Amino acid sequence: MKQLLSWLAISICLICTINTAFAVRVTRLYQAQIPVASQTSEERNQVLQQGLTQVLIKVSGDNGVLNHPKIKSRLEELASTLMQEFSYSPSNLPDNAEPYFLQLNFDADGINKVLQDAGVPIWGQNRPLIVVWLDVEIPNHPAEIMTNDSANEISLLFKQNMDRRGLPIIFPMMDITDMNLVSVNDIVIKAIPVLTNAAKRYSSDAMLMGHITQDKNGFNAQWTLVMGQSQWDWSMTGETIADVLTTVTNNIADTLAGRYAVIMTDTAQTKFTLQVAGVTEAEDFMQLMNYLQHLTPVADVQLIQVSGSDVTLNISLRGTRESFSQAVSLGKKLTSVNNNNQTIPLYQWNH
Repeated sequence: MKQLLSWLAISICLICTINTAFAVRVTRLYQAQIPVASQTSEERNQVLQQGLTQVLIKVSGDNGVLNHPKIKSRLEELASTLMQEFSYSPSNLPDNAEPYFLQLNFDADGINKVLQDAGVPIWGQNRPLIVVWLDVEIPNHPAEIMTNDSANEISLLFKQNMDRRGLPIIFPMMDITDMNLVSVNDIVIKAIPVLTNAAKRYSSDAMLMGHITQDKNGFNAQWTLVMGQSQWDWSMTGETIADVLTTVTNNIADTLAGRYAVIMTDTAQTKFTLQVAGVTEAEDFMQLMNYLQHLTPVADVQLIQVSGSDVTLNISLRGTRESFSQAVSLGKKLTSVNNNNQTIPLYQWNH
């Protein structure tokens, strides 16, 4: 009890100063980016519904969210009432007919309430980081692996598509370390063990392999997404590079949202007790509490007991135990520990 009181006293001092680090916390879920030809109010009003649609899809992870009658019937009204602020920036895309991006910021609580009232799942800000091994082969150009510093049209389009669906990605640096481990052929043949080994330095949650080629009919693409023991494969064609990038982005987002999005309720649906080992300092305790409280399925966290470096907590969930397990598997901050001798699940806190 003395240790618990000490921790709680220190926690009061730390709560306003600790900047908890999550696996990947997407910060622009409630912001839409729309290409526009001008900065006039007329054009801005014309694309408000398009911006709201983009945000609703991004937050829910559901590409068909507008099919819900409670949302579709109120789209025009919601676009006006939920938009909070706007700004413009250069589009920076070559040969783009729309020279500006209109950035629209929408009310986060209002968006969540709309989705909750419609019974649509919400995919929270903690999302899997995807390292992308992408090889592009275009006639009269050498095969190229997209890197973190690539500034060509393909790289920009891919990043914008992923941002449109709220998917955090990172391209490899392709420095000496990467070049010694990975070749274009490894991506073409989908050498998963080789690419997985090379991806370790990027601390990602998932890995995407893509091979894009061009012929007289357009573009062909083969993709493989690997996350843990799960794997998804897609083959697609498109008249333009934008077509295949848009399609694969939607496929990835829909797939991951089906795993991590949670239907939000006003009351907790599930409660269980959890024990966490390795919480040795007050700062560990505060980071653990902040981490758990920011997980989408978690409605509330209550401290029950501190014994040495073990912490026992009561967890209230808006969803299922499975949704909680999937959420914590992303950040690698909590690791499940085999605990056959006890009924309370045990996790290890990873500093």
